[in-house]
Amino acid sequence: MQLRDVDLFRRYIENQNQAKLAEHAGCARQFVHKLATGQRTSCTETLARRLEESLRVLPGTLFVPRVSSTTDTSVA
Repeated sequence: MQLRDVDLFRRYIENQNQAKLAEHAGCARQFVHKLATGQRTSCTETLARRLEESLRVLPGTLFVPRVSSTTDTSVA
């Protein structure tokens, strides 16, 4: 899943304990930090949903499905 907006994610977590958020979501605190700083911009669907759930936001608020950079434009 692709992080929709780093700044939006940062705003949602600014008053959160990143260690507790990471623990609830099942990831490392460093991973949450990397998302917040833009060092990472994607994660698995499961982790995206857990982070959104931990932050109490609707699914799809922070993460969207990753679109493949390769598209088949051939004509059959």
